[in-house]
Amino acid sequence: MVNIIIILAVFLVLMFIGIPVVFSLGGATLVWLALNPSMPVTIASQNMMSYLLSFTLISMPGFLFVGRMMNSAGVTDRLFKLALAIVGRYRGGMAHANALASMMFASMSGTAVGDAGGLGLVEMTMMKKAGYKADFAAGITAASSILGPIIPPSAAMVLLGAITNISVASLFYGGVLPGIILCGSLMVFILMRALLTKEGKKWPKTRVPWKEALKTIPQAIPSLMTFVIILGSILSGICTPTEAAVLAVWWAIFLGVCYKKLTWKVLWETLTNTVKTSGIFMLIISVASFFSWIVTIEGLPQALAGLLGTLAGSSQLLMYLVTSIIFLIVGCFLDTSAAVLLLAPIMLPAVTGIGIDPVHFGVVMIVALMIGIITPPFGLCLFVVADVAKLPVRSVTREAVKYLPSMVITLILIIIFPQLVTWLPSVLIK
Repeated sequence: MVNIIIILAVFLVLMFIGIPVVFSLGGATLVWLALNPSMPVTIASQNMMSYLLSFTLISMPGFLFVGRMMNSAGVTDRLFKLALAIVGRYRGGMAHANALASMMFASMSGTAVGDAGGLGLVEMTMMKKAGYKADFAAGITAASSILGPIIPPSAAMVLLGAITNISVASLFYGGVLPGIILCGSLMVFILMRALLTKEGKKWPKTRVPWKEALKTIPQAIPSLMTFVIILGSILSGICTPTEAAVLAVWWAIFLGVCYKKLTWKVLWETLTNTVKTSGIFMLIISVASFFSWIVTIEGLPQALAGLLGTLAGSSQLLMYLVTSIIFLIVGCFLDTSAAVLLLAPIMLPAVTGIGIDPVHFGVVMIVALMIGIITPPFGLCLFVVADVAKLPVRSVTREAVKYLPSMVITLILIIIFPQLVTWLPSVLIK
């Protein structure tokens, strides 16, 4: 355990002095190699490549490309107009539309950053033009962006399935109802602010005439078909999640051509951005997978399992309470991909040992970690939204954290009622 304490201390020190998480993890692994001179250096390359060779993981760049292509094809405008037509008539209608449009776009983007950086710009621009304060618009945009990795397709779910052998299709289906509930909880909180606060009572209503509202439906349906294509092809048995990602890529390109937005320049920029983002993901995955291997052979999973067993005993509810607190804390500091890679292999054996469903646990883990990305001090989406909105991070944070109670309530609901996660996979996957 001495080695574990040393490398964890190195990792934490490097991270807190501002070194990017991937290099902090890498530095810790180098220290471990130095502490174990008899260990061949080739063990590092072997472990760093092990997860990258996963067939399931190939789908991640595909889903990332789809989200970026949908942005380039002008889909974000169509989705926001449809959401506004549905909920704009209520006070604070554009804030409601922000959350609803984020849920729709989540069925294409797969990441919170993609939602925040793509659709977020459209949402914040329209909200500011309608008279909403810039920091309020940025706060709800950051909060609703966490729907990206919860509503399928989800890059985090693909990664979790690849490293734990949990069915990615089951994770996808399991995330549908929690994503809808989370969107609903955000909208309920917006409604409460609109009815009960002095500021909220001044928010405008954005009524869309029925004729214009009806026009938004056929404009948005082709984009929303992406969700149907992905989950429908997996459910029918025609495609694996990886093959479904390829289908979605071709559908996104087809929409780009139909909307007359796709040019060679746009296609090249989309591919370039996808490769850059995928490269970051893969680098984190490779380094974190070696770090995870190290802590496994050093006996941390067994020690943690014993500790969790001591704290929670055989109570599934207590186990969820303890692990969720860990996820919420870790999510504040670590990138979601790195957190999944580090925590899932360590914690999954401990929780499945007392009868917890791995799909349920996986969705709870992702929801809890996603709450962390809008939580200070290192909430990634706070920085992305602040950059897009040209606002201080402090202003975005002050507004975004107001939605944390809604998110935590959603997390508690899916823990107490596992059927919210497990029911849809049990019905659709035979």
